[in-house]
Amino acid sequence: MAILQLLPPFLNVTATGVATMKLPKYANTVNRIVLQLGGTTFTKAMITDIKVKIGQRTVYNTTGTYLDAINKYKGIFDAANFLTIDFTERDAPSLDGKEIGGYDMTAWQDDMFLEITITGATAPTLSASAMLTAPQGQGAGEIIHKLLYLPASTNVGGKFPINFSPRSALVKRIHVFYTGTDWTGVTVDGNVNRMEIKKNGLTVFDAMSTVARFIQQEYRKVPQSKHFAVDFIADNNQSAALITSDAASLEINSYLTAADNLNVYVEVLDLPFNL
Repeated sequence: MAILQLLPPFLNVTATGVATMKLPKYANTVNRIVLQLGGTTFTKAMITDIKVKIGQRTVYNTTGTYLDAINKYKGIFDAANFLTIDFTERDAPSLDGKEIGGYDMTAWQDDMFLEITITGATAPTLSASAMLTAPQGQGAGEIIHKLLYLPASTNVGGKFPINFSPRSALVKRIHVFYTGTDWTGVTVDGNVNRMEIKKNGLTVFDAMSTVARFIQQEYRKVPQSKHFAVDFIADNNQSAALITSDAASLEINSYLTAADNLNVYVEVLDLPFNL
């Protein structure tokens, strides 16, 4: 059973500012961090940046709005005043598969930090709890779940490449959020209507939004508004993550019907100090 541990108080929890916390150096693996929001007015949309750092290296970077959407896509329980940073795969078919990606704090010397940027709240309160398990015992070979942010935009429609250098990381999912026309129902694609992934010139994913969403829902995923997920592990089997250690080239191509601003988040399994 996982240990549920209340984390130390955040410093600088203000209406507009960066709340910070240094996690205690537990001799455990951190699997999840659950944020609890309170106060007069403080919503997930008011969290405009989330960073998890090992030392000075950012290994997890998103916003409250996008993390909320990613969690809802995965079927993680939703409540207005809670937001979960999940390093695991809750629905994986094996214990190892569930917990690969957790942050074994015995695997490195650096401290671990959590930074939450708050914008426009009123008398906010913020606390966090962690779910901990035993050390994974991988030492320098420890791999952790990272969420990496890739900003992208285009002033025309058509085929648009998204630049990403995986450096041998295992790619679990690519989340593409867009601002243009949304998909509707089961028959209409959104502005990002197709995604294509090629490794070494060979196609490993190529689907229209309608097809991708149908398959994802077969595995109980919940597609989100203005969101295209390239999900290599839709069945929750982490061994299906895209291997890039043998990739001389990796192409991520989006197809748009019109100009758009894209916010791209890549879920990877990676060594702590690689990407």
